[in-house]
Parts: sequence; structure tokens; C-alpha cells
Amino acid sequence: MNGYHEQKDQLYQVLTNHDNEGGIVTHGYGPGLLADAMETELPEVEIASATSPFIEDMSFSYGLENIGVDGLFVEQDLFSMFTIPVLSGNPSTMLTDINSVAISESMARKLFRDPEKAVGKSLKWQILDFSNEVTVSGVYRDFPHTATVRPEYLLSFDYFLKMLGEGNVHWDNHNTMNYLLLKPGTDIDAFNQKIRSFIQTKLPDSNVGLMVQIYADTYLHGTYENGKVAGGRIQYVYLFSIIALLVLVVACINFINLATAKAIGRSKEVGIKKAIGADRRQLIYQFLFEVALLTTLGLIISLVLVYLLLPQFNDITQKHLSLYLSLDQWMIIAGIGLLTALFSGMYPAFYLSGFKPSSVLKGIQRGTFGEMLARKGLVVFQFSVSLLMIIAILVVGKQIAFVKQQNLGYQRENILNVAPYGLSGQRLDTFLERVKNIPGVEQASGIFHSLTGAGSSTIGLTWPGKDPESNVKFENITVNFDLIETLNMTMLEGRAFSREYGDETSKIILNESAVDIIGFEDPVGKTVNLWGNDMEVIGVVKDFNFESLREHVKPAFLKYSKDAAQHLFIRVSNEHLQTTLKEIGTLYHTVNPSGTFEYTFQDENYQSQYEAEQRIETLAMYFGGLAILISCLGLFGLAVFSGEKRRKEIGVRKVLGASIGTIVKLMTGEFARLIMVAIAVSIPLAWWMGRQWLAGFAYRTSLDWWIFVFAGLLVMLIAILTVGTQAFRAASANPVNSLRDE
Repeated sequence: MNGYHEQKDQLYQVLTNHDNEGGIVTHGYGPGLLADAMETELPEVEIASATSPFIEDMSFSYGLENIGVDGLFVEQDLFSMFTIPVLSGNPSTMLTDINSVAISESMARKLFRDPEKAVGKSLKWQILDFSNEVTVSGVYRDFPHTATVRPEYLLSFDYFLKMLGEGNVHWDNHNTMNYLLLKPGTDIDAFNQKIRSFIQTKLPDSNVGLMVQIYADTYLHGTYENGKVAGGRIQYVYLFSIIALLVLVVACINFINLATAKAIGRSKEVGIKKAIGADRRQLIYQFLFEVALLTTLGLIISLVLVYLLLPQFNDITQKHLSLYLSLDQWMIIAGIGLLTALFSGMYPAFYLSGFKPSSVLKGIQRGTFGEMLARKGLVVFQFSVSLLMIIAILVVGKQIAFVKQQNLGYQRENILNVAPYGLSGQRLDTFLERVKNIPGVEQASGIFHSLTGAGSSTIGLTWPGKDPESNVKFENITVNFDLIETLNMTMLEGRAFSREYGDETSKIILNESAVDIIGFEDPVGKTVNLWGNDMEVIGVVKDFNFESLREHVKPAFLKYSKDAAQHLFIRVSNEHLQTTLKEIGTLYHTVNPSGTFEYTFQDENYQSQYEAEQRIETLAMYFGGLAILISCLGLFGLAVFSGEKRRKEIGVRKVLGASIGTIVKLMTGEFARLIMVAIAVSIPLAWWMGRQWLAGFAYRTSLDWWIFVFAGLLVMLIAILTVGTQAFRAASANPVNSLRDE
């Protein structure tokens, strides 16, 4: 991701390491003054540029047309750093005017139908209580799907600073994203060491250090521990690469097992060729060539299947992959094919070519103990891999079910999350009051936080007796009246914000974790200080999860603002839901005629945080099913060979009175013992891997014993059915046919 930028090798993002009491926490946000200072003072920096955080659902209107789109406030230098193809307008001056805007091709089509007609048009944007009239100065091509951020508009960064206000643009306020274009040849380790204390040169008491990471790596390597990169989505890439490799190895093992098991069928061929002068090297080349042909055919078939199944794969993973590969990637695929042919064909080639012609032509060729042991070991390996995948599917599914059922401390069912495009001030108040009168609406309020991830945090909360050296970060959750009632949160002490008490802007509500950190015995009525303003604590709310369950509940406070509503939460009844939604939409358009009524359900937003885990579960099911299928095909082949090899033995046993059941039990018993070994080998490993994966969640399910028992029994059942069908067929054959040659 993000690797399409022409200067990707020089393009870096500045990250901030906050040394808090709980350890070092790494963020992508920094001070608004940072970019200019780094460009001016650091000779390694060619260009530095700052942007706002990614802003969702900003309202843009043109005439009666009103849309909600996502985008950024950026500096002009961004066009010199990132690859942004411009369709119209001058990229070198596009945002020099504070009242200008550059829009994407798709946004231009939404508003003007024809992107060529967009430049020079006047638009009005609005978010919360901020709005401005701007002129379209350019149109750029839509950011590709490989970009992690795809803004539909770019506004002047100077206006973002104006919105923040002079008092909020300082070295202790982290509200911008900062990017650097470093000069070629810069030693990154030395540069990181140099800038580590850069903020302390401006703010000596700061607890924040700096580091840079190449921008193209931030998507896959976005997890940090103690101020260093410690993984991220790349772990999923590694995981599925390992799974794919294991599936390929299982398939190769099948070939090795079947090739060596069927060796007796080609032993006379080898004996005759050796007798007429063929040497071992020629035979090895022949057998390897045969395997190479099979591998090439398999590679061609696999590429066709990839082409046909790629749309379904993209749908599952929500990606936009294509089969248009570079020369290097084709070389890698060819290399994998070659290694597969060598791995699967080398042992059978050396094994077959090693037959002695004097023995095989006399028909006295017998398998060795080592050969038998190797074959059994490979069967154990195959089913160990299959069992690991089954257990992984069960563990991931159990955790996802646990996450869905977890009590978050607030109601998420039947909660509409409405985007307030263009709603602010009196119109927002009017909508929230009137929507409560609609039949089926139980309560409504506004909130800045989405409650599905980190929002705004601060170390600017102090209280009497606070250690001046302590830097505790609190989540800042800005709400409207009735938010606690709308989400059915639990007040442990005090009260919620209410119109009955007049101006509530100097009041604050703490969560349990905040009270524990502060150490108040009776918090209601106490005073804390937020950004230099005294705030009265009027209540304590029971801890609720405002982030993913990967995170423990952090200390947080709720403060009141009537205009800070990025999200409108409306609690509705299940009865006549469609009618209720229709009436809410009608009211929305009445109060906000140019607005677009868009909503989601909060429980769906919550579950979307775990899309990665759900994709893992789905992909693991496909991979696991494939591994089991391949393993069973190999097992079936071995069972067929075993039945053929023991055909006369089975005939003798039947003549002597053995029943079909006895013979089936005899033939399946050997394979059942191998599966038992596979179970014994894989369950401890699966238990350890399950614990490691679940450790990534602050709130997690348990590894119950039934998961391992069920997975083991399932694998055993599949194996016995696979072998048993062939064993039954062999046991049911007429013994006369197998003994007539004796």
C-alpha cells in the first residue's frame, strides 16, 4: 500500500513517541508547528509538509446539491512530495489561496457531472460550526485503491490553523500529520537519533520524542512497542504466506508418498533401462523432468483458477488485487514452481533411480524400514497441519462471537449513527428536539467520538495533588445533552449533563478508570483543571469500551458542547422500524433541505472493527478445507495402494473366515494410529499459538478443552471415512479374484 508514489524511497511520516506512565505510546499526530521547524532547521529535510487529520463526512454544497465527503486540509508542498495526478489546474499554486479547494475527479462528477466544468466554481463547506466559501482551483485523479488515505477534497492548511485558533497551535498540542521528503542518501538511523529530542528543544518539559518511518511501510508495519516498529498488518501477510506454504508442502508430501508407494509399479522399468545401459543420472533427470511437466501443468491451471476466483477473493478480503504482475513477480512465481518440482520430485527420483536391476527383475524388491517410517512421518505432518487449521478456525470464530456478545457498558443495538451534514447551531438543536417526537424514537443526542476507536486524547487534565512529573493521557469525549441517556450508560455517582442546570460547559464527568487514576474518594463536587480552566466533576460513569476490545478501557472524561456533533446517535424501537427511519429522513430534509440523510447502525460499526479477524476466519476456512482435502486425497491414494498391495493377504483372511468388519478395522487401524500421533503433536502447538493470538486482545475468550477434542475427533472421523471407504471396497472383493494366480 502507498507504494505507488514516485518518490516513495524518500517519503517519510513523522511519528511521535509519548512517554506516559503506562509506557511509550506511538502516534501519527504531531504539533502544527513541527513541519516548518524541521524543514528550516534540519539539513537532511528537502521538503516538510503538514496535513490535518483525515476528516470524514464534511458537507459540501453547490446550489441545491449537498454531499458528504472525506478529505484533508493540506499544505501546498504536498503536491511536490506525493504523486497526485492533476487533471486541471496548476499543482504548484493550487492551494496558495486560503479560500481555494482541489477536488477529486469523482467528487467533481457528483457535483458538476463533468470534471472539466469544475474549476472556477464556488462551493460552500461546513463541519460542526465551521464553514467557508471556496473556489475550485483544480481537479485531481482519484487516489488509487492502493492508497490507505483517499481524500476527495484538499483544502488549504492555513484555514485549518485558523480553525484551531492561535491558542491551540503550540508545541504541546498534537493535531497534525507531518511528512518529510528526505534528501537521497540520508542515514535514517542517525536521523532518528538526531530528531529524538527535537521537541524538547522547543518545549523542555515535553515527554514526546520523534521518529520517522518510510510512508509506504506505515500500512503494513503500523504496530509499535516502546517507540519502535513491532509488526502490524504484515503479520497477517506472514501468517497466510506460511499457511499457503504449508498447503503447498502438504501437496508435495502427497506426491512424494504416492510416488514412493507406487515405486514397485515402475521398478521393472528402472531395471530394464539400467540393464540396457542407462545410468542413474539419466534416470534422475527423466523422473525430475516428469515432475517438472506435472508442476508446469499445475502452475498453468492454478493461474487460470486465480484469474477466475480473484473477484471472489477481492470480495472476501475487501482488496483490489489484479493478475497484472511485473516481470519480477512472474520470476518469483516461476521460481516457486521450480522449487516445488525439485522438492516434490527429488526424493522419488533418487529413490526410483536407486533400484538394483538384479533385484527388481527377479521381483524381490522390498520397501525398507526407513522408507516406511518416512512415509508415516509425512502422513503425520499432513494431518498435523490440517488439525492446526481447524483449531485456528474454531479459536478465531469463538473470539469473534465473544466480541459480538461483549457488554460494552453502553447500548449499541437499535442505535442509529447519523452523519450531520450541514447541521449545526440552532438547526442541530431543532433536529434533536423534534426527532424525539417521532413515534419509535426513544432518545437522541450528539457526540464527537465514534465510540469505535481512539478519538481525541489529552494530558491537559490536572487535579490537586497531581505529580507534576506524571503524564496521564485521558480520552476526551465531547457530548451533547442526553448522550448518556441515549446509550443507556450507567451513572455510578452524580448526574448526567442536563438542560435543567443551565450552562454545563464548566462541568465534567469522569469514568471509573479516570477516578482510579486521579484517586478521588468522593469525586462528585471536586474540581479538576482542563487546559487551564477549572471544571466541576458532576458525575462518574461506569467504564464503557470506546475502542476495540484489543484495548483496556482507558481513563476518560465527558465534557459538554452543543455544537461538537460529528455523530448523531438516535435510539429507536424495533417496531415499525422502516416507518420510523422514513420519518426521521423526512424531518432531516425539512430541517436541513440541502443535506443528505445517511445513517449506519452502531452495532454494525462496532463489528466492523473486527473485519480483519472475520477475514482471517473466512480465509482460514478455505485454506483449512483445502489442506484437509489434499491430505485426504493423499490418504485415499495410500489406502488404495495398501489395498492393492495386501489384496492377496485380504483374500487369504477371507477364506480363513475373517469378516469384512475385521478386515476394515485391520486396514484402518494403522492409519488411525498415525492420526492419533498427529493429534498428540499438533494440539500443544495449537494451544500455544491460540494463546499468543488471543494475547492481542485485552478482553478475550478462553481456550476451552472442547475445541481441541472436537478438532481431533473431526480429523479422525475424516481420515477414517477416507480410508474406511477404500478398505471396505477391498474387503468386499471376491477372494477368488485375488487368489486365482496362486
